[in-house]
Amino acid sequence: MTTTMILGGASGVGFEVARQFGAHDQGIIVVARDAAKVKAAVQALQQDGVTASGYACDVDDYLAVQDLFQKVTRKTPDLTTLIYNVGNKHLDNALSSDLATIQASFKTNVLSGIYAARLFLTQTATRGPRAILFTGGGASVRPSNKASILSLTKAAQRSYVATLHEELAPKDVFVGLVTIQGIIDSSPEMQAAKVATAYWTLYQQRDQGEIFYPEHVGGSEFDRSNG
Repeated sequence: MTTTMILGGASGVGFEVARQFGAHDQGIIVVARDAAKVKAAVQALQQDGVTASGYACDVDDYLAVQDLFQKVTRKTPDLTTLIYNVGNKHLDNALSSDLATIQASFKTNVLSGIYAARLFLTQTATRGPRAILFTGGGASVRPSNKASILSLTKAAQRSYVATLHEELAPKDVFVGLVTIQGIIDSSPEMQAAKVATAYWTLYQQRDQGEIFYPEHVGGSEFDRSNG
């Protein structure tokens, strides 16, 4: 059995991804800021027969993230997959957010993902085939003025993941992006459990660096969600 660590795995899509991977005999490590939610998620997974553990950690606190990876890699020698499912979903238009707000969004959506991926790569360097998956958004390819900074940061994330995929492919590390083109729980198709299947498909197939869920949409999810 190998183990997957999910940053942002205590609720929503992240939790359903944990259930999806756990159902395929993966050990699961749930990480989120809220310790109570982490505990509840781990208990739910264990009740499903999944080997699961959890840690409370804020991905924007880099000292805490460094400590997290040191603890996890020391205790879990079979950690081979990292999923970055943390996002700042602040909504604004192109002029409404101050620079501090933009910086905070960029840190969570881009820089903290880069930092986590690099720690994972460094501290699991001797473990053979590995994988890193990121959660992206439709705003990265269809920007909306209803989500200006989210569009900006998700586009930056998407660019980085594409280049990381290219860089690591020859080194037996698969890097992939699940681009979610809709609002979670806004329709039967967008139920978190259904979205989570895209992560397992990308992880298993490894024949492309990005998968879109749903595959075909018209326009920005923010425009569609408002009729």
